[in-house]
Amino acid sequence: MMQAVILVLVLAGLVPAAVSNAADDRQALPRKPDAALPGKGAMPGTGQPTNGSGRFHWYENGEIRTLRVDPAWIADFASPPTASTRGKARTPLKRFIGGEKALESLPAGASPVFRDENGAARALAGGVVVRLRDADVPRARSHLADAGLVPVRPIDPEGRNWLVQSPPGLPSLELANQLHESGRFESATPDWWRPRALK
Repeated sequence: MMQAVILVLVLAGLVPAAVSNAADDRQALPRKPDAALPGKGAMPGTGQPTNGSGRFHWYENGEIRTLRVDPAWIADFASPPTASTRGKARTPLKRFIGGEKALESLPAGASPVFRDENGAARALAGGVVVRLRDADVPRARSHLADAGLVPVRPIDPEGRNWLVQSPPGLPSLELANQLHESGRFESATPDWWRPRALK
């Protein structure tokens, strides 16, 4: 009987401590990302934010460049370009009603339309341009394959710059940034689609 009383007292003393520890553990967990705060959350498939700011980045000539999403447009590279009116170039650009939130579930083959620092439109048609280091040029194809890339073709006579495969849209931006930041290459940048200016 005495042992049962001692056991009850011991357990009674431990239960509040366990409840207190559980409360402390809950407080230590990070808060759920707040969509209204910059830097919280990420566009699926990318490490880039979807926080209402629509800000993204890429590297050009080793320098970081910022982008913002233009939620009124998408570029659909899976469908044939829209029929042009007389004298206007055909384009993959399409009006987009869904806004920035709907960009998280774009169909395959589509890209958000971005505005660069100068306000110019650009989109991700697929592919990444990788610049090799001098020492890697003689074995370019094998060096790219060793990095898990599928080389498409060299884009300069020296074979320093190569186009490698990636799907259209945000995966090509993510791949370009990962390759650039990896240090395995001199640089990497998406193979941007830009509207052609009519002359």
